[in-house]
Amino acid sequence: MIYDCVIIGGGLAGLTCGIKCAKEGLHTVIISGGMNSLHFSSGSIDLAGYTEKGAIVKKPFEYIKDLIKSNKEHPYTKIGLSSIKKSIDFFIDELASDNIPLNNNGEYNHFRVTPLGAVKPTYLSQESVYSSKGKEIIKSKGKIAILNFKGFRDYYAEQTAANIKNHPIFQDIEITVGSISLPYYHKTEKNLHEFRSIDISRIFETEKYLPRIAEEIKRAAGDAVAISLPAFIGIKNYKSIRQKLEAMTGKFIYEIPTLPPSILGLRIDHALKDRFFSYGGEYIAGEKIVSGKINKNEVESISTLNEGRLSEIKSKYYVLATGSFFSGGLQSRLEGISETIFDLATNGTNPRNKWYSKNFFDKKSHPFLNFGVVTDKNLNAKTKEGKAIKNLLCAGAIIGGYNPIKEGCGGGVAIASAYKCAELIAKDLKK
Repeated sequence: MIYDCVIIGGGLAGLTCGIKCAKEGLHTVIISGGMNSLHFSSGSIDLAGYTEKGAIVKKPFEYIKDLIKSNKEHPYTKIGLSSIKKSIDFFIDELASDNIPLNNNGEYNHFRVTPLGAVKPTYLSQESVYSSKGKEIIKSKGKIAILNFKGFRDYYAEQTAANIKNHPIFQDIEITVGSISLPYYHKTEKNLHEFRSIDISRIFETEKYLPRIAEEIKRAAGDAVAISLPAFIGIKNYKSIRQKLEAMTGKFIYEIPTLPPSILGLRIDHALKDRFFSYGGEYIAGEKIVSGKINKNEVESISTLNEGRLSEIKSKYYVLATGSFFSGGLQSRLEGISETIFDLATNGTNPRNKWYSKNFFDKKSHPFLNFGVVTDKNLNAKTKEGKAIKNLLCAGAIIGGYNPIKEGCGGGVAIASAYKCAELIAKDLKK
């Protein structure tokens, strides 16, 4: 069987590209090695958070417009402002179709709270993280109660409260800390401290204990108008659960991401897969791609390994969305940085002692985060001889030339590059 498009990698970039390709009517398959980075993400989409000097970006699209003029190698420059805007609109529409509304602050970034209580700029967030109602509560200096569940060790309300009080937005707001318990704990032999966010989410999904939890929230929160909870009030039907809790308590419910697995990220992962399947896309999980065959600057096929057996897959186009070091798309070796499937050209050429900063939390970040595959202006991957591979495009963190952590743009680049790849492929095949 020959596909129109094979997407290698099932993370944010791979799924977005797959949805767009399948929606365009292309015979598309996504091959995923397993758990993707969405399981570890905040669940928000960072478009452009920080300038080169570390200042917070207020208007991301305006900043990107200037960035395109000054940095020819940045992925945003190769994608173009028009495609970036279209990709974000496309992403919002697709998730809304699966009942996950994503909110933004118009042309401005908004702030989200991290599991450790840091406050960071972002562009898109789920409605439980950013909404006009939450914005009004903060503006009016309404009292906030930060609550946690007894026995849940992956989140510390006291730490969140202490850190957010240092941010100008929260300095004049009264913040209290409290704890509540889950009735389910009393009917299980499992140790309280063994529960993770995914376990508690499943308990919430039953909706069986919501009245009891609502009473606990009211007791612990007192006269607070807004309640902050770790993000595990459901995965598939979290919207309904949150609305019921707000109605029962009479309070605004805000979610803060937890340590992995991230429920906010899992919601997006599930929604994107639902959309991909709805358009007839094929998804192969747990398959390891061991090599790719290139002839005359075109990929002829890729070879996959499953239970000791090699299989060959052919396609008209391929999209490399394997991620960076974390996902195994790149490897650090003594002789340099290498791409793991096609052995493509990368920009990681500095001496090893220049790849990282001595300070782990260096504000200038680490140089290796800029490393990735070298691409041409159309995101086609390049060989080590500098030749563009006609039918192999790159999307997401595998692309070199930008620092997703320092710039706060990982999600934006993943979505925009994935959309651009799909757009180019669909346009060519429809000829």
